[in-house]
Amino acid sequence: MILERLVLGPLGTNSYIFGSDKKVIIIDIGGDPDIIINTIEKLDVKPIAVVLTHGHYDHTLKVGKILRHFNIPLMFNKKEFDSGIFTHKKADKWLSEGDSIEVGTMTLVVLETPGHSPGALSYYSKDPTEYNGKNIDGIIFTGDLIFRRSIGRSDLRGGNPQVLFTSIKTKIMYNPEISDDFLICPGHMGMTSVGEERKSNMFRNYFL
Repeated sequence: MILERLVLGPLGTNSYIFGSDKKVIIIDIGGDPDIIINTIEKLDVKPIAVVLTHGHYDHTLKVGKILRHFNIPLMFNKKEFDSGIFTHKKADKWLSEGDSIEVGTMTLVVLETPGHSPGALSYYSKDPTEYNGKNIDGIIFTGDLIFRRSIGRSDLRGGNPQVLFTSIKTKIMYNPEISDDFLICPGHMGMTSVGEERKSNMFRNYFL
């Protein structure tokens, strides 16, 4: 597995480079495109797409520069475009619940996880089995749905707290495909696990 987390832009957004076998996708662009470009060159990998968790500016800043530099497609949820959250560019491929993205030997499955924004998506894979010397059952990129010990905001345009809690509950905590030993890669702050958030998240009583 290839997994790099870059903390970029004015709000410290996590941008991820994920894949295997020299092929990667870039998940969210937080700004600082030169850092992304230089990291990909150092890794000696081939990006095949930019994939957005949602359309807020701190996750899409300078996305156009990355798309043009690598000549790759953009993928996100059409609900994010139709709601007006992100209208700078249409997706080359619209993503919705149950779609999959092949990246080398890794397969990411798309989950619709609204609440922070209407078209927010999460992406999970059961293919990774190890990270930093620790066994895992898989990985999930959650954008601003859930963070380490916290959750994403729901008071922005298009947000809804009850919808957000329902997304966390049904798509992560009680998803039969996702175990406590899944690595959570959130849109801000450090990585965590489903099990850790089940035990320690300050909002756990709302989604368990």
